[in-house]
Amino acid sequence: MDIFIDYETICINCQERGYSFGYGIKTIEYKGFKILDLPQPYLNGASIYFEYENKPVLLKSTENSYHSESGIKDSKFAMINARSSMNSSVSRFTYSFSFPESIQKEKEIQRIIEYVDVYRFKYKPYFFIFYTFRNLTDKTIKNFNFYQFYDFDIYGPESYLNDIAKYNSKANIIYQYDNEKGLEKSIFAGIGSSYDKKPDNFECNSPQDIFIFKNNQLSLRNYTEKGPSDCAVALQWIIPIFKHSELIIFPIMIIVGVGKDNFFENVKDARKDLEMHRKSVHRSVDEVSRQKIDPKLQTLSMSKKKWCSK
Repeated sequence: MDIFIDYETICINCQERGYSFGYGIKTIEYKGFKILDLPQPYLNGASIYFEYENKPVLLKSTENSYHSESGIKDSKFAMINARSSMNSSVSRFTYSFSFPESIQKEKEIQRIIEYVDVYRFKYKPYFFIFYTFRNLTDKTIKNFNFYQFYDFDIYGPESYLNDIAKYNSKANIIYQYDNEKGLEKSIFAGIGSSYDKKPDNFECNSPQDIFIFKNNQLSLRNYTEKGPSDCAVALQWIIPIFKHSELIIFPIMIIVGVGKDNFFENVKDARKDLEMHRKSVHRSVDEVSRQKIDPKLQTLSMSKKKWCSK
């Protein structure tokens, strides 16, 4: 793989069940150089906010329930299903956010399902993460916000103060590069989506300031540039109404390149490829096997992670 990814690892009987992975990217490397290394969970990957029966629910990281701040007592968030291809080029994870019995109807579990599909490729300078949400409550969910964060450190932590972050409105891409290496020679890393999923808001900022949930601040602030300094980037999508049984897909692409021209050429190629793979995600989330609950994964609290020692 041109891009090396190291996951945070959730391991339950690894040898027996084949769980040598869990979703939560902790390292990304390109051509042997680090572009992401052990970021804060809430600055790496997806976060969501929504209102259920006028009560706020916030998951600062959809892979870590201990970053949740739910206005609904006893709500639960857990991984219920995980699969990976033999060469780990495709990994699929399923999560359930369920509401307590006090607001269940006729014993039917009220929940939101999150499907995460990760696609990696040999010899391609990008990978995809498709986040799909299905509303399996009997309510209409209001003000559903989806955020994608990355705290890239181009060339690793020792170079983090050299980063520049920018948002390109024409390409709908937010990215970082190393100021010392310059526009022509630096490794670039960015995040974007399909053209029909243009973000509603974005932000380039320092990691300590970009976290938008302070003081009930829900919207990113559309800052187009930051640096050179320690930088982080984020995109936001707003769905005012999320209806019962509705399915919403957020197709995310993470692109790298060497130099500005190469990076933006890779953005074009990635976006074409993204559309093709989105079709397979639609099929995947409806597969019967994808809905099966692994009892060990369901029992495992994401706030009490068991890390694989291998």
